[in-house]
Amino acid sequence: MTKTFRIWLAITVVVVLLIGAGVFAFLSLPMRADAAAGEAVADLSSGTIDSTAWSDTDASKKLHDEVLEALDDGMKERSVDLHGTKKRDGGAVAKLNWTWTNQDDEVWEYSSELPLHKEGLLWAADLPAQSIHPDLDEGRILVSKKDPGQRGSIIGEDDEELMAEGTVIDVGIHPAKLDAAKGEAGNDDEVTSADGENTLTTLEDELDIDLSSLKKRIDAADPDQFVPVITLRESDYSAVKEAIHSLPGTVFKTRTQPLSIKKGFAAATLGTAGAANAEEVEASAGELTGESVVGKSGLQKAFNEQLTGPANEEIFIAAAEDAAEDDFEPVLVHEFPKRDGEDITTTLDVAVQEAADTAAATGKKPTALVAIRPSDGHVLAVANQDPDGAAWDRALTGQYAPGSVFKVASGMALLESGMDAKTTLGCPKTTTVEGKAFKNAEDEVLGDVAFEDDFAQSCNTAFVDAAKKVSASEVANAASNLGMDDIDLGAGSKMATVPHDDDPVNHGAQMIGQGKVLASPLSVAVMAASVADGDTVSPLLVLPDQRDDNREQVLDADAAKTMQKLMRRAVTEGTASALKDVPGEPVHGKTGTAEYGDETPPRTHSWFAGYQGDVAVAVLVEDGGFGAEAAVPVAKKFFTALN
Repeated sequence: MTKTFRIWLAITVVVVLLIGAGVFAFLSLPMRADAAAGEAVADLSSGTIDSTAWSDTDASKKLHDEVLEALDDGMKERSVDLHGTKKRDGGAVAKLNWTWTNQDDEVWEYSSELPLHKEGLLWAADLPAQSIHPDLDEGRILVSKKDPGQRGSIIGEDDEELMAEGTVIDVGIHPAKLDAAKGEAGNDDEVTSADGENTLTTLEDELDIDLSSLKKRIDAADPDQFVPVITLRESDYSAVKEAIHSLPGTVFKTRTQPLSIKKGFAAATLGTAGAANAEEVEASAGELTGESVVGKSGLQKAFNEQLTGPANEEIFIAAAEDAAEDDFEPVLVHEFPKRDGEDITTTLDVAVQEAADTAAATGKKPTALVAIRPSDGHVLAVANQDPDGAAWDRALTGQYAPGSVFKVASGMALLESGMDAKTTLGCPKTTTVEGKAFKNAEDEVLGDVAFEDDFAQSCNTAFVDAAKKVSASEVANAASNLGMDDIDLGAGSKMATVPHDDDPVNHGAQMIGQGKVLASPLSVAVMAASVADGDTVSPLLVLPDQRDDNREQVLDADAAKTMQKLMRRAVTEGTASALKDVPGEPVHGKTGTAEYGDETPPRTHSWFAGYQGDVAVAVLVEDGGFGAEAAVPVAKKFFTALN
């Protein structure tokens, strides 16, 4: 190899390396407008402004973060695509396509332009606000706002709307305005001056509120705080408007919230919905605000997610926190598809529910009533009434000793064991089981009579003595076959607890619905419905129906027919005789008096379980005494109202 050749070889290698370096620089460094645009778009898509493509990386990052921080928090993802570059005014612009995807996988797309200019041999990108969104100006940001759509309704039988959005008026006190009224009356501190006191006493008289509680809340509130007094339906507000609207210090807010078709209609079961409280907002991870409506109780709470539905989301241009203008009104730039909450369809029947509410309201103590259609198990009505106003859903969730209404279940066990209506059972005044004395109500003595008479007159001692004919498990199984087992109605309901306990004392108490036996009015209504239908009834409150349609006959058909006759006899010749002349089809039933507590003599709950035609019912009156005296009149009012 000659010296000349080596020189030329070296020159060739250097030239090749220089050409390669130039090509590499041309392709990798922003020596072309589209290269700079590509790097900038990658940064915008990833949300990290850190490439060398920007003319001022720090300034671009600052603007990017300020404009998009709030929007990024609410979105699932974003992407930015480059759709070419073109020269303009000595520089160039890149066409960008922005795609935002929210948490519900809904897409928002728009286009913008990114300005580019040349700095020496290299191209660089600028980031004005308009490149992020074409309608943005300096000092503006993009924000996402979620608002709930129309809350779903609760629907009843025959598509009757039971609960839907309605207008309410929040009546409140503005402490500072009340103080001003007090000041005019010459009293600076206490809520006792003429005008201020007149406001509060008038509200007490017109709205039946707790005045002492309201005064405490006013004294503890900030001067400009809205202190709620009461929320009224529009019709109720109209009735008192003239008396309260102009009172000094009062404030009124109109809004909507779910309302039942009639005040008190199935109130505890349908439940309530209202503004989210501070705890609910904090626990929602940003999903709720103080203006969000959430279910508070009943079906409104159990099905809150379905009724609420996904929030309606809107994108606004808003003023940045440090913007000079304080009065800038947000501008809507995009609205995702509106989606309202879904309706819930129940089996509640308006006419039956109104009859149930009317009947329960006659109870002089806390009263619950459940009505079921035996032919399909549909829960037609759930009524709860408390003279003191604490109407929680005792009808579906309460747990009480069922007392003598449980003789329907223990009686079925006896019938299935081979007894019949004419089997003779003694009914002495008292009977003793291993030292535990059991007695009849009012010390009744029937002597040796047919089982049908023991049942009609609700003889405790006959049933306790008959415990030796069936095991505790057989009684528990009879209750189960009558549908008293746990079932999920979708509303936090409870059924019955019947222990398999063969301890003689416990088993004797089990026969008459005492001891460890507990039942809800719902489970007792299902028991009565199963007798009426002649087979196990499975209750249903919320559609669609997901019950098993392929179940086999469970109840002993002959025993069920005999029990139907026994329950009719209890009405015609027994403890439920007040119902024998009720209009309509014959009423079948069983009364119950259930002891509870440790007082002497014990306090008692009042029960009735029965059916008329295709409507079965259970009535409980807490601490009501004898079943015939408290529960039967409520049942009579119910059946009469239906007919």
